[in-house]
Amino acid sequence: MPSAAALLIAVLLAATPISADQTGAVWLHDDSYVAKGTAHSYVDVQCPRGQRGWTLTVRLTAVATGRPTATGSTTTSVTCDGEDRWRQHPIDVRPDAAPFFAGHDARSEGVAELRDPAGTLVGAVTRRMHFYPWD
Repeated sequence: MPSAAALLIAVLLAATPISADQTGAVWLHDDSYVAKGTAHSYVDVQCPRGQRGWTLTVRLTAVATGRPTATGSTTTSVTCDGEDRWRQHPIDVRPDAAPFFAGHDARSEGVAELRDPAGTLVGAVTRRMHFYPWD
């Protein structure tokens, strides 16, 4: 179970204004928090207000020398607030096999893909990821 301090940090991150230098329709934050082997990430998206059926797929990979590589992915529906507004979505990614772990290996990465209701890829981003312990 996340501590009160970790929950407070997550709430503050969610309330933080998003910088204007972000481009594209999807933005994967490069920090992910790990609790009990599951990775908790944040992804910001832009899509036309009121539209339904948009989906977000997130794939994460945590790498460390001497440890099994942790991978996992999830797809979820998104809330569309308008093409000029970012909406942050907290995403939980469960591992495929080996559990996620804290680490900052340069080989760790995340991918986020935003698709419209027709399944067309609208935006994608790949980032180097940092995994932090969250207990």
